[in-house]
Amino acid sequence: MKNYIKIAVAASVLLFIAACDNDLLEPYTPGQLTEEVALQTSTDLGNLLNSSYSFLNSRSEPVNVSVFTDEVSIGFASGGQGIGSGQYLFVMNPGADLPSDIWENNYFALARINRILKYADIIQPTSAADAKTIAEIKAQALVLRAYCHLTILTYFTTDMKSDNALAGILANKVFLPSESQNTRATNGQFYSLIHSDLDQAISLFTANSTAFNSATANVWFAKGLKARAYAYKGDYTNAFTFANDVITNSGLALATQAQYRQLFFSDNQPANVEVIFKLRRTPVQNAQGFNLHNGWVSVRPNVSGSPFYELSRSLHNLLNPSNLPGSSVATIQDVRANVLIAPSSVIDPSYSVASDVRNSDRLVINKHGGVASGTNTWAVTSNNSNNNDIKIMRLSEMYLIRAESRVSASLSDAANNIKSIRDARLGSSQVAPVYTSAQQAWAGILTERRIELAFEGHRFIDIKRLGVLANQGIDRDPADYASATANYPAANPSNLPLTSFKWALPIPQDELNINKVIQQNPGY
Repeated sequence: MKNYIKIAVAASVLLFIAACDNDLLEPYTPGQLTEEVALQTSTDLGNLLNSSYSFLNSRSEPVNVSVFTDEVSIGFASGGQGIGSGQYLFVMNPGADLPSDIWENNYFALARINRILKYADIIQPTSAADAKTIAEIKAQALVLRAYCHLTILTYFTTDMKSDNALAGILANKVFLPSESQNTRATNGQFYSLIHSDLDQAISLFTANSTAFNSATANVWFAKGLKARAYAYKGDYTNAFTFANDVITNSGLALATQAQYRQLFFSDNQPANVEVIFKLRRTPVQNAQGFNLHNGWVSVRPNVSGSPFYELSRSLHNLLNPSNLPGSSVATIQDVRANVLIAPSSVIDPSYSVASDVRNSDRLVINKHGGVASGTNTWAVTSNNSNNNDIKIMRLSEMYLIRAESRVSASLSDAANNIKSIRDARLGSSQVAPVYTSAQQAWAGILTERRIELAFEGHRFIDIKRLGVLANQGIDRDPADYASATANYPAANPSNLPLTSFKWALPIPQDELNINKVIQQNPGY
């Protein structure tokens, strides 16, 4: 078994290539070289950075989060996905996919990122331009290290707001092979490293006047991560400062309705629209084992594409509540309905009393590689060129964080940030929601996040940190459990309560097998 903290670079083998940009598609494959021999130039560092991105370029988080929470229901073409593993039934243990994938992907990346940071300070630049290149590589590596640590903290801690709660293993250096026994650090230690790394990165980006590129870690992603980290910590004064900075000064704009479709259907929106940071995909990654849309459907995101997961009824009803016979999702004013619900879906207005709802009510997930009308989707398994990038941070998240930051100070300010998103998504000026209490505002923000960020990997963390404030938890419709053709183990489970220990993921079994001093989370 592997201890993911101490993976040596020379022993690593890349199974796929991830792009941080079109000119950085070469994997780092050192073979038998030692680090000292392999890492001597800025080009070597760039290749190692590229391979670090590759470990983060996984569909595991958005797919597994959607199944474990309330974004999907079991599809009419299901082959047992989600049921056999127990994810859909809220089964969670140290061997489950979600904790294992998050732990290993991030620590594999950190093993390489820390080597970049080590050698960025050792390699002697050959010119002023080369020095700038090394500084930019170091800045990206610092941002990625902060991103990995924040991801680990949020999933594995029992309380994101407590400095004393345990997170994961602090990976702030290159670990020696002998350093296999590591205790968990506190959230306070994690947050300190996260903000220190981001502050250094921002300084390097600024000093080197680095141009914005959403396909690489950049200064606005660094500032957005600070906003995200402060929001997760509950420090809304600082969260507001950094979210507002990104909104006001980045030059990015919320996507129009047409651009929003482009963003998720074909990745061809303008460069200054919406995306703060994304992980690029390459044609060779377009296969059922890795392509983003194939996390929910076998062939393509339409009703004939063998959907083994569908849009949950509860999420559908937030966007298309009328359920009128013959209604078309393409005509609903909110573009997010068209992006989330495939136009080929079969909508049963009497689904709640249907004898076989799985086959009468077919709600196909359209968001990644779908189509605005018809069935000829951009993403299809047989076409190796159409593969959606993974959006890690978008401008709308900054508006949502800014809304959170204003709940205690001004409910109307919080509402106006939600209005800004709705104006863009509905294509015209909307009436701002009216919140008469903090709980109502938190509920409105959590619901807006559910719609805006669906199938992008946010839902688990959002319920974990905002559920109690909003008095909202996992929200599955009874139809999401009902079926005449499937037998759910232990009958139809109740929705996971907010008090469950499962909101802190277990330390994976692979780590426990090697690391005898690491502390498991309660309940596992």
